[in-house]
Amino acid sequence: MTDLPTADTNDAALTKAFDPAAIEPGWAQRWRSEPFRADASSARPPFTIVIPPPNVTGNLHLGHALDNTLIDTLIRYKRMAGFEALYLPGTDHAGISTQVVVERQLKEEGKTRFDLGREAFLERVWDWKAQSGGMILEQLTRLGVSADWTRERFTMDEGLSKAVRAQFVRLYHQGLAYRGERIVNWDPASQTTLSELEIDREVRKGKMSTLSYRLEDPSAPASNGDPGEIRIATVRPETIFADQAIAVHPEDERFAHLIGQRARIPLTDRFIPIIADEAVEREFGVGALKITPAHDPTDFEIGERHGLARPSVIDLHGNLTSDLVPERFRGMERFAARKAVVAALTESGDLIEEKDHDTAIGLSERTKVPVEPIVSTQWFVNTRPMAGRVLEGLDAGEIRLTPERYGKVNRDWLENIRDWNISRQLWWGHQIPAWYDEEGNVYVPDPGNPELDCDQDPRYAHLNLRRDPDVFDTWFSSNLWPFSTMGWPDTDCEDYRKFYPTQVLVTGYDILFFWVARMEMAGYAMTGQAPFETVMLHGLYLDAKGQKMSKSKGNGIDPLELFGEYGVDACRFAFTSLSTGGQDIRHDPRRFEQGRNFANKLWNAARFARLRLAEAAPALTGDDELTRYVRSAVEQPDAHGSDPMRSRDVLAALRNRLDLTLADRWIISRLNAVTAEATAQLDEYDIGAAIRTLYAFTWDEFCDWYIEAAKPALAAGHLGTLATLKAVLEHILKLLHPFIPFITSELYTHLGHRRQIALHSWPQPDAALHDAEATRAFDALRAAVSAARSLKNELGLSPQDRLGVAVEGDLAATVLENARIVEGIARVTLVPELEGRTLSAVEQGVTVRAPLEGTVDIADWLGKQQKRLAELDKQIKQAQGKLNNAGFVARAPQEVVEEERRRVQDFSAQRERLEAVLAQFA
Repeated sequence: MTDLPTADTNDAALTKAFDPAAIEPGWAQRWRSEPFRADASSARPPFTIVIPPPNVTGNLHLGHALDNTLIDTLIRYKRMAGFEALYLPGTDHAGISTQVVVERQLKEEGKTRFDLGREAFLERVWDWKAQSGGMILEQLTRLGVSADWTRERFTMDEGLSKAVRAQFVRLYHQGLAYRGERIVNWDPASQTTLSELEIDREVRKGKMSTLSYRLEDPSAPASNGDPGEIRIATVRPETIFADQAIAVHPEDERFAHLIGQRARIPLTDRFIPIIADEAVEREFGVGALKITPAHDPTDFEIGERHGLARPSVIDLHGNLTSDLVPERFRGMERFAARKAVVAALTESGDLIEEKDHDTAIGLSERTKVPVEPIVSTQWFVNTRPMAGRVLEGLDAGEIRLTPERYGKVNRDWLENIRDWNISRQLWWGHQIPAWYDEEGNVYVPDPGNPELDCDQDPRYAHLNLRRDPDVFDTWFSSNLWPFSTMGWPDTDCEDYRKFYPTQVLVTGYDILFFWVARMEMAGYAMTGQAPFETVMLHGLYLDAKGQKMSKSKGNGIDPLELFGEYGVDACRFAFTSLSTGGQDIRHDPRRFEQGRNFANKLWNAARFARLRLAEAAPALTGDDELTRYVRSAVEQPDAHGSDPMRSRDVLAALRNRLDLTLADRWIISRLNAVTAEATAQLDEYDIGAAIRTLYAFTWDEFCDWYIEAAKPALAAGHLGTLATLKAVLEHILKLLHPFIPFITSELYTHLGHRRQIALHSWPQPDAALHDAEATRAFDALRAAVSAARSLKNELGLSPQDRLGVAVEGDLAATVLENARIVEGIARVTLVPELEGRTLSAVEQGVTVRAPLEGTVDIADWLGKQQKRLAELDKQIKQAQGKLNNAGFVARAPQEVVEEERRRVQDFSAQRERLEAVLAQFA
């Protein structure tokens, strides 16, 4: 990237008010047009993160904003820390989502994809992608991500398509990819199978029907009903015509005498066996389960174990079909058929009971139609061998998950993995490279030449081959993302050698199974290596009530609106500070306001610093390095020269100066400690802790304490303090840059730098800058100021009122030596001693006393304190009363209960202190 800023900002004073809209668009466009190009030939160690590719149909939502803020924070930090950092952007072709969008457009024109034909339809999709796809990447530009846009990838790119094909060919010839008949999730509306991630689970009110299945032996003793029958409970009575057995638990004594007998399916003349299987939950329903292998995943597995047939009675459109279905129900839509079957069961006397029952159903994410489990011939992958290799890698520590608790979740899923349905009945996507002859035999390209289509292979010229019309599941391409984006299957290209394996994957825990685990399996299976060293999982971004955001609920929040209201940096601050330990995140406007206030605070601090530097610069006539460094803040930077002295070099140069004030020495020491702390937190990927550390230091210690304490020395033009102020501010801007890049980049140019801050080095802690004596001494001043302010508050004085106070204790001498700082900040006058009754406050071993006589009307003041004491008693009683109410504690939200506990503690502490004060007048 070029070094020169897009506009000269150094020659003008900072505006009085911070306006993010005035600076953010320029920097965002610069980072897009001049991308952070990662150099594969660099000797620097790599640090690679690939973007979790958003759908090409998508728009930025808060989950994307959170995810990419965390990624960009790590990338900017590692780039500054000396790594060859690659943030690789791109999008997923989103098979079903994109096809639904384009088919909807065609419907508005009165057409279907079949009217166009496959080739013309795909051309239409590519046209849509060129015009409308990738909008989300433009929105991520607004977020300020420092991606290498020259490496932008799309899962349908030629190179990535080649990788998908190579993966399938390899798995097929290894015997892991196969075509077979198994149960799948079917969307009757879009006419395709679905992955679990494409299904929304929703609890709906339904009915549980208890049915009577008459036993072949009418004299059989009763089990869970009358003699001669066995009762089952079902939420899907319309599927009884596909029943193949009734299952009971082998240890359930109620049914032991019935195992091996047969029972009649209601409304039919067919009898089915009663079998025993441990998958039956004895406590569910009435303890007996009807087994319909073609219409339920659990039933399918039970059927596999017992060799049951799997006839289907519901077709691909969701209608009852099959000769097994009584003629009066054939052709009926499945939910209409349910009502009709229940009515018939009632009439026949086979319906024992029907009661309300909450049922979790699966809805197609795109069409919102209930998903139908059906048995279908599809392509599958036997993932168990690959999962086993991942488990070995986890045992060896080759992949680390943070937070650590997700390691067990990852492992449990891999240990209980099922075969993966990889085929979809769509046109948009990677068409499966499999061909069939007239007898149904399968032909897949040779691993040595996977790009050669079988119908072009001379070996099969005598055959009339047709290609499989289906495409791969989108996840079958995105599971290759960490290495297909690097050039795989070409393992000799520069990017693959330099940037793979990647270092970190940042994503939500909700796709740990669907994407993360599949990337783990593909990484080991295809490259022999783990695809990433660390998986950093964050929680879901929820609304203020803790509910998932969705269009249907109307509770979604547009990040672009938040950007406009608060500024992007403020939003990035909120996202990073809310990210803690993989917990779900509730939207909290206060964090965004906090971010905006922090940006304003930083802007005003920089504006103050630049004004002081500008005022002092003309009087600094020396030619030493520190003088030139201070003057550089207000001089036009030389476009062809070098930047000013580095802040870390300035701090090192200042280290042994005898004329530094106590405040200068203290802030340098504290800055060094905070640098070490934040660096360690970032190295552990604890981004939330790092921004909170830097926020507290910047706001409290630098802005509120150091700047106030430094004002006298700055007014006197003290060179050491001027240099300290500039160096510490620049150092802080570097520490904050990964989190809030826009404002830090802008302010850095205003301090005389032509090279943007993103390209500077990360500050390193220096043990020589630690100053325990200065820290102890300045902490005493802070304690004295806090105590004096507390006394003013106790006396009912305003912060602006002057008050004479005395200081006592071991550190009193230190406070008196720096009286000017304490008096200026606290607005007090330090006096040697006080006579008469006094009010005292103790802070960190420093005692400050204030006179009562002559300061307040003692009688009036005592009366107010007694009223205050009574009010505290009232508040404590009210809060304690709530906590003593078992119903309140059980039903109220946890945060509300905790707030009441905090109130009791705070009010009790205030009461204890007030009683101690009043004891002087007893």
